[in-house]
Amino acid sequence: GFSVARKHAAVPMHRCPVPATIPRMMDPAAWQAWFEELWALREERLYPEFFGCPPARAQTLSAAPFARLGVDKPDPRFLTHLVLEFPPTPERPHTLYATSGMSNPWGEDPATLDPKNFSGLGFEFTLHVPAPAPWAVDVLNWLMAVQLLVATGHLEGHLLEPLDLIPLGGPLGSPQSLITHLLVVPPPTPDDCPFGYPARFALPSGQVDLLL
Repeated sequence: GFSVARKHAAVPMHRCPVPATIPRMMDPAAWQAWFEELWALREERLYPEFFGCPPARAQTLSAAPFARLGVDKPDPRFLTHLVLEFPPTPERPHTLYATSGMSNPWGEDPATLDPKNFSGLGFEFTLHVPAPAPWAVDVLNWLMAVQLLVATGHLEGHLLEPLDLIPLGGPLGSPQSLITHLLVVPPPTPDDCPFGYPARFALPSGQVDLLL
């Protein structure tokens, strides 16, 4: 099992405790119902509100990026994380991808969490691209895998913050691309442009930043 808490500074791997079970103070069935309500709130209500439409498709995080990072048997709950694809809208003339899962409050329940703090890792990623692109899903899956392994002590590093520069290890999308890094920034807000959305939103389990 795992439970991770967002830190605002660099996070050494030993500072991320990983409880093995669902909190015992809550009935497992009640915990599952509470957890699924949080997931549904994020994916079925908040994301469509933010991004202007429901997702057209979803892809579950596979074991492949974990294997490339040296972890052959990732926690099965890692593999419930998703990348959602949101098609263009009249206000947003491009495709938007968003992760769903890193803000899950694993290891917490309503009695132990503080909704003023971050929920889970405290962030999800978004990525804007001109048209549907498999590489965008691959990049977000890789970023999720890295962050989950950092948070649970399998990789050294820190949880991403705004203005972090991410080396990709090669050109983005195609060999001809000149993009070899990603800069982590807050998203455009509704005051910035017609397709803007909040840089932070609240779940009953805590606060969540949208990054990239």
